[in-house]
Amino acid sequence: MSGALLSWATAAELPGLRAAQQLALRVIEETRELMQVEVRARGPAGALQQCSKIALGLAKQHEEEGWRVRRVSVKYRNPADAPDEYEARVLDEFAALKAKGELQVDTEHAEVVTEEGRRYLRYMKPIVLGSPVCLSCHGGPDDISPEVKAELQRLYPQDKSFGYRIADLRGAVSVKIPLGAEQ
Repeated sequence: MSGALLSWATAAELPGLRAAQQLALRVIEETRELMQVEVRARGPAGALQQCSKIALGLAKQHEEEGWRVRRVSVKYRNPADAPDEYEARVLDEFAALKAKGELQVDTEHAEVVTEEGRRYLRYMKPIVLGSPVCLSCHGGPDDISPEVKAELQRLYPQDKSFGYRIADLRGAVSVKIPLGAEQ
């Protein structure tokens, strides 16, 4: 198990961990691929339209019965991507690692928690801005064209997801898998 696993547990102690890890990586890759294809085909403003319709569903399409899979960020674009209390705490941990230069490609957080009498595996994998293409919608004022700014305002009037640079922590994929009642 990676030293970056913040719970320091073994996979045997965390049922569902491997599935959560694979799922988070798949969501990150599928989102990245979708946005790259859409930016090439429609430009950044056109890609935003697709993102608003499709990207949220990319995570949800991988949910199994009782599972919750989503992308979260403290600087969310869509209010549906706002973190819950648990996710906000883990995002803060990821941000602290980033500030110390310790956020690595294999960083992840996983643990079994009890919420309302039920046990869950909670797993989070950071999303790091890795491509200059991302800056055309998530960058600073000089990175975002007037056309994209107008489309962002139309689609996301409460947008908080801008001002990023390459290698910044954008958010995380969050996976929550029910494990059963507390024993």
